[in-house]
Amino acid sequence: MIQTILSLGAIILLSIASLSMNRGFDTNDAVMRNSKYAVMATSIASSIIEEATAKAFDQSTADSLIMTTDGLTPPGQFGLDAGESVASMNDFDDYDGFTRLDTIDAGGAMNKIVFSTTCSVYYVNPDSPDMAQYSQTWYKKIVVKVTSPAMEDTMRQDFVYSYFRFQ
Repeated sequence: MIQTILSLGAIILLSIASLSMNRGFDTNDAVMRNSKYAVMATSIASSIIEEATAKAFDQSTADSLIMTTDGLTPPGQFGLDAGESVASMNDFDDYDGFTRLDTIDAGGAMNKIVFSTTCSVYYVNPDSPDMAQYSQTWYKKIVVKVTSPAMEDTMRQDFVYSYFRFQ
């Protein structure tokens, strides 16, 4: 009788240990998967910021230098200009309102992850870059947000782009 009770106790302890280990493996797997998706989202956001900063600061600075902020695009007119498309974006503020879906193969069969990217651009004051300015300045900020149903959080990257003229 005592051997039966000891055997049942051993089986129960083994079952508890096995369940605990499986829960740990599942948690570890979820953390690794989330980290992998966060790296992918960071790469997407970084590539969009690199694309945007390779463009002219403003439509009016694409072909010439300007000396005052009066010649810059008013904040309410950010985004694609008439006749422009995503393929023909030529200045930084064209990325305001930009959205894109990317499907990335995350490895394994049937493991395609869809990332949704949205951008917003606004003028900022360098002394308070987290607050939008409603008048033209020499500084524009882009906020890139990348989300996915596979991720728990939204990946956000900000970048302040400055206009410098050399005389």
